[in-house]
Amino acid sequence: MLSTVLAPYTIGLLQAGPFRDQTFILWGTILLLIQVNSDSLSVYSIQDIEQRKRMLVQQVLQIFLVLWLILNGSGGNKSYNATIWMFWTYSIILTSRKFRILSKASKKGGLVEDSKVIADYMMVEHQLGQDIVNPCTMEGYNYIFQGQEELASLLPTAPEYRIGLKEATDAKFITIDFVWRWIDSQGFKYIRPPTSEYYKQTTLSFTLFKLLKRRFCGYRLGEAGLDKTLHLVLHGLLSKKGRYVGAFRVIEVELAFLYDFFYTRMESNSIYCFFSTLVIVTAIVWNSISGAFSRHYHRSNLEQRVNGTDVIRWITIVLLAILVFKYIALAYIVPIRFTSVDSISRWIEEEREKPRTKAVTKTVTRVVFKETTWERKLGQYSLLRNFHYRPRNVLYFASLGLIEAKRKGQKAGKKIKLAEEVIIGVLSQLKENNGKLENGQSALARNQLGSQLSWACTLPTHIHTILVWHIATTISGNEVVTLNADRLVAQSLSDYCAYLVAFIPDMLPGHGYDTQRIFDAVVMEALVGCETVSSRCEKLMMGLHGVDGTILDMGAKLGRELRDIVPERRWKVLADFWGEFILFLAPSDNADIHAEMLAAGGEFMTHLWALLTHAGILERPSSSSSGMV
Repeated sequence: MLSTVLAPYTIGLLQAGPFRDQTFILWGTILLLIQVNSDSLSVYSIQDIEQRKRMLVQQVLQIFLVLWLILNGSGGNKSYNATIWMFWTYSIILTSRKFRILSKASKKGGLVEDSKVIADYMMVEHQLGQDIVNPCTMEGYNYIFQGQEELASLLPTAPEYRIGLKEATDAKFITIDFVWRWIDSQGFKYIRPPTSEYYKQTTLSFTLFKLLKRRFCGYRLGEAGLDKTLHLVLHGLLSKKGRYVGAFRVIEVELAFLYDFFYTRMESNSIYCFFSTLVIVTAIVWNSISGAFSRHYHRSNLEQRVNGTDVIRWITIVLLAILVFKYIALAYIVPIRFTSVDSISRWIEEEREKPRTKAVTKTVTRVVFKETTWERKLGQYSLLRNFHYRPRNVLYFASLGLIEAKRKGQKAGKKIKLAEEVIIGVLSQLKENNGKLENGQSALARNQLGSQLSWACTLPTHIHTILVWHIATTISGNEVVTLNADRLVAQSLSDYCAYLVAFIPDMLPGHGYDTQRIFDAVVMEALVGCETVSSRCEKLMMGLHGVDGTILDMGAKLGRELRDIVPERRWKVLADFWGEFILFLAPSDNADIHAEMLAAGGEFMTHLWALLTHAGILERPSSSSSGMV
């Protein structure tokens, strides 16, 4: 991150200074290579991707500044001159590559073009004639894994002017059902992981990642609403209860691909890292042999020593060492999801070119690195604990508004680890409802409470429902001290949904500003004279709040009913409700907020949103609630 600021600043200092020594010029070219590397973090928000031309102009200006230094430099060491020109030329190559990768992630560039091909293809994919569809083996799922470039080269045909059935049938690309069959047919010799199951999950994640990109362009999802699409999730990913965590893992890796596409890199590009390392190491060895790094090398009249140490010489060596380490790290510390996709694609292409009659043994020696890019944590917020919070917003005023001001009551709790029980609790609700989204009433009906508590699911807005049930869950937690899986699920999801209301309202149904207004109004409904959470809960349960019809009052009413009607099964009811209701909240057309939050640690809601997308569930049924949709 610092290289994007310090490198241009230092190059400017070199250009503005009175010295034109070759050593300073070499520093400038090294800084160019450090900054321009396209495998480093190159954007900080989704908006930066669309400003790629400005970033390119800034980089080109720096290249010309360094060129001006080169042309006006002094010194006659030929090794330095050759290294300087080599590094400067290579920085131009890397700048071009960085702009190409940014263009692929831009809506005005490669993202739309690539997504359009997939969108057109998925409009006819279900017509490709597969008689048997098995989501457990991916049989009949002709989703594109690799090779859509051939379709992209074709012009759309009448009458719809999009990729038609004939073009989709004739094109040669690799589909996920073929990949899974190929993996099953191969013999893998494992020195270290991955396993064949890992290859299947990773290739499926990569395929789903390509499908998900369409949502960031506004293209129609042709497979939405098909039984085949819903079965992919319900009878494929969620075929067995023991596979729920594994299914969630598929979505995690898919979003890791999406994160890399938007914010870092979209492919491993190990060949570029290897070539870069080769160029740099060759230059260093060459200069070492020629004596350019020797302490006896004369640099005009420049010399800076501290306790007998030649500082300028050692700065040069340290900068080159940083450059070498950076490219070596990028060449070898590559997430295995990249190398897995590259390896599968390469092996399949090799077999297509040279068909073999026997299964081929593949030896895998890659080390497994962390595959997810999100924190795997849930944000937490407790309204009854923190509604009295009054921020001072010192940083907001000190930064002149660059840091967003906190509002009253907006104090987040400590994030908690996403427990497997929460994943299972939510996904089991999707499976139990057969993919139908419910606003909590179905969960209540299964617990024989539909007639008594259904009023709390039909409030004016979904934000009302979140906060009312959140208050009731907090009250239950204050009264019941037993800890079990149902309580863990209910309290985690309750505080997480309240966190979304307070801090990320754009992820929830309705307009984000309306959500903020409701939250601010509830915060002002203070419980005067109550200093602890326990005293606030007790006051609400006794009905001493004194303001009827408020969200606090309705939350207290629901808490009392839960206590009186189902005192023993309270946590089971709450866990079922929250697991069902958070799925009901997940569909959204605001894809950008999910992309933005990927760069801020990721959100559990984004994973649910992606999972429902692949089930063909893009919106919540309006008939399930009288609230806003």
